[in-house]
Amino acid sequence: MSSLDYLFREKVCGCGSGEVSRDVHDARGIYVCRVCRKCESAKLSGYRRDIFTDADYWHDEPIDD
Repeated sequence: MSSLDYLFREKVCGCGSGEVSRDVHDARGIYVCRVCRKCESAKLSGYRRDIFTDADYWHDEPIDD
């Protein structure tokens, strides 16, 4: 296996679609999950929408810088 094969495999979405995935971060830059075009709406539906648009969103636990 070449190093290029390894890099490509890491980008394939874990949902089973076989599509290339991307990282999703909230408005503060905190990693949320990996998604592809097919699973994005289903995966992100479990999160409040404001975390993606408002960096000052409400939270009840400390967030480190």
